[in-house]
Amino acid sequence: MRITHRGLFVAGALAAAGAPSLQAEPALEYTVGVELEQNDNINLSRDNPVEETVLTPSFAFDLKQQGAVLSATAAGTVSYRDYLGGKFSDELRGLLSGVATWSISPDRFDWVAEDYLGRQPINVLQADVPSNQQQTNVFSSGPTWRARFGDNLRGRLDLRYTNTYAEETNDFNSDRFSAAGRLAWLLGALDNVSGSLTASRVRYDELASRPFDYDREDAYIGYEHATNTLKLDAAAGYSWVDLRGPESRSGTLLSLGLRWTPSPATDLGVNAARQFADASQDLVIDPASIGNLGVGSGRNGSVISPQLYVEKRIGLDFNHREETYNFNVAPFWRKIDYIEGEFFSQHAFGWTATFNWLFRPTFALALSTGREHRDYTGLGRTDTDASYSMALSWRQTSHWTWVLRGTHALRDSTLREAGYSDNAIILSLTYTR
Repeated sequence: MRITHRGLFVAGALAAAGAPSLQAEPALEYTVGVELEQNDNINLSRDNPVEETVLTPSFAFDLKQQGAVLSATAAGTVSYRDYLGGKFSDELRGLLSGVATWSISPDRFDWVAEDYLGRQPINVLQADVPSNQQQTNVFSSGPTWRARFGDNLRGRLDLRYTNTYAEETNDFNSDRFSAAGRLAWLLGALDNVSGSLTASRVRYDELASRPFDYDREDAYIGYEHATNTLKLDAAAGYSWVDLRGPESRSGTLLSLGLRWTPSPATDLGVNAARQFADASQDLVIDPASIGNLGVGSGRNGSVISPQLYVEKRIGLDFNHREETYNFNVAPFWRKIDYIEGEFFSQHAFGWTATFNWLFRPTFALALSTGREHRDYTGLGRTDTDASYSMALSWRQTSHWTWVLRGTHALRDSTLREAGYSDNAIILSLTYTR
């Protein structure tokens, strides 16, 4: 598997962060590890399961750099999967999420670069086996101008070039240009209202995808409120989409993000939206979520295609932390209606839950589960996925950790041959610095 060169900007950010300067010292953590997996159904087949042993060395990093000139947040993993039984070809896998901001003129002019390297199924209707996976990448870069028009009025202009890429699904590859202008009125130290106009142009590389080229304009008003216990970001407006095909569309644009923190140990988040979108949106992952978007997240089975759709979604997440344990519960609901063709239109809902318990200073137990129900309205097909995981970890030293993990995954589908049950035992050793 090929890892695209676009992620090199993060390496540049790392180098700049580590160079002698007036920058604050970067917080860089990395992990080197190896794991041995025994899987009883590596091909995720209902009737013909195949056992396999997989040896996987890996490297992971997490970077946080906050300085006067350069700010960067990035996380990523690189792993090499060696299928010892030869059931599949060996693979090089990469995940990356990074954002770097170069402050050329403080509070006036910045240059921003973002890169999101991930893995998605080639055909979302088939099992997520190694032969049905591909690397995807979304790279974006451009300038941001800021202006002060008085004590309470702020202006901002963002220009961006974005490139989308899929290793196998070439009709997803595109070049995108966008401009976004915003005026914000400060109501005080905690609140502001804003008005925004955005325009974007999307052009796909493949001739077969040209009918899905589009131009889009959005106009909306926003409200932001931020205190120590409550953060609110809401917007409402309208979108116009000019398609190259025979018709154009327009519709309401709504978004809501809320985070309530009633105590240092507890927080509750709500996010909701009604908007036009395409597959590139699902590939933009926050660095903190790298490797954590499994069954029940609503983000683990994106349809990689050039088609535009109308998305309606709502999600909740509840977190509680104590000295020796923490847990999280996150349900979601999502409805996708494709503008041209209903083949992959879907109605989905599900949830994830995790529980972590440090029952001794060097021993910890981690439990996680997820469930996701997808109804493909245009196909008359329904899939229900579930996953369960239990892990016991032993921190041998401040750097070395052993983990023994057991997993169980299953799919129940109205298409009989699409169902499966899979079990795996994984032993890993990691060094963290």
